[in-house]
Amino acid sequence: MELNNDGKIKAIGKEHPLALVYFSQPNCSICVADKPRARQLAEKYNVPFLTIDTVEEPATAAYFSVMTVPVVLVIANGKEVHREARIIDFRRLEKQLERYRTALTVESKRMSYASLFDQLDPKQ
Repeated sequence: MELNNDGKIKAIGKEHPLALVYFSQPNCSICVADKPRARQLAEKYNVPFLTIDTVEEPATAAYFSVMTVPVVLVIANGKEVHREARIIDFRRLEKQLERYRTALTVESKRMSYASLFDQLDPKQ
C-alpha cells in the first residue's frame, strides 16, 4: 500500500499506528535503488508507505528536519521513533519495524496501585 502526502501527514498516527515515510529526490540514484526495498518492508509488515519528494514538498521535508536524501522514518502513534538517512541499514530498519509492531499489537495490562503491593501479602 503506497500513499502520497496530501497534507495530512501529521494525522497519520490517528489513522495508522505504524507507518514508513520515505523522503527522496528524483535525481538521487540511491533513492531510486532503496525505494523498492523500503516499500517491501512496508508490505511485509503491512504498514502504509508514504513517499515525499523533497523537491516538490520542501516544507514537509523541513518540518521533519530532512536535510539529505534518502531518509526513512518509522512513525508510531504519530511520532517519529526511528530514522535512517543516506546509507540505510535495512536490517536495523526491519528490527525497528518488528519491535514497534510487536509493542503496538501487544495489549498492555494496566495495574492498579494496590496490585503493586500484592507481593507483600502475608498470606502468600
